[in-house]
Amino acid sequence: MLTFAQATRTPYLPQAPDLRAPLRLFCFHHAGGTAAVFSGWQRLIGDGISVVPVQLPGRAERSGEPRPGGLPELVARLDTELDPWLGAPHAFYGHSVGGLVAHALARHRAAAARSVPERLVVGGCFAPHRPHVARAVTELGERDLARWLVRLGGVSAALLEYPQWLRAAVALTRDDLALAAHADPGPLDPLPCPVDVFTGENDPQAREGEPHEWARYTSGEFCARWFPGGHFFPWDAPAAFLDHLGARLTAGRRTERAGVATAR
Repeated sequence: MLTFAQATRTPYLPQAPDLRAPLRLFCFHHAGGTAAVFSGWQRLIGDGISVVPVQLPGRAERSGEPRPGGLPELVARLDTELDPWLGAPHAFYGHSVGGLVAHALARHRAAAARSVPERLVVGGCFAPHRPHVARAVTELGERDLARWLVRLGGVSAALLEYPQWLRAAVALTRDDLALAAHADPGPLDPLPCPVDVFTGENDPQAREGEPHEWARYTSGEFCARWFPGGHFFPWDAPAAFLDHLGARLTAGRRTERAGVATAR
């Protein structure tokens, strides 16, 4: 007889959630990234939260599969593939473009009256109604886009010396950025779950006040917090970041307060 994990196996989850954990944290990677960027998070966040990285098609072990053709198509597939695992308490974390994916999936499920995350957390991510920088950078040539990624901190400058790797990395990132470049936010219906927005103090894309534009996307608690580091601040000091993230997720399960908080 198949176990639940075997019966619900999906290529979107390289590993099944820990069924013993009180909360599952589904993590959505940045443009050009893979689920592997969240390796090590489980050890640092503790046993009470099961870290569940999501692997989008067209990369790593899924490199032979077509990449997502658009955000609505991707969200519909995620909804179907992840649904068996979303009946238990869960939260979403999405970084950069992954934040837009996480929000779109939560919104899709809320509109369908299906289970939604207990908390949506996004890092280094524009609010959905904002013109995303991807609209400009996706039109850049290969080397210019690569240099932009280097400045952002997404890839090493050494990649510029390896044309074959450069071509593959830029093509993947360009396709992922297109998810944000062509996204249509539609009506700004607030989510019924709390929303946390984390931003790097030295992120070249971030401007003071922008994280608060996410406040309109929740009817519950909202928190905006700045962290030391750049666009990829969670990986600059992962222990400190995950200590805070774990505390937010745990505290959020013990209170249903609504309000707005800001910390720096």
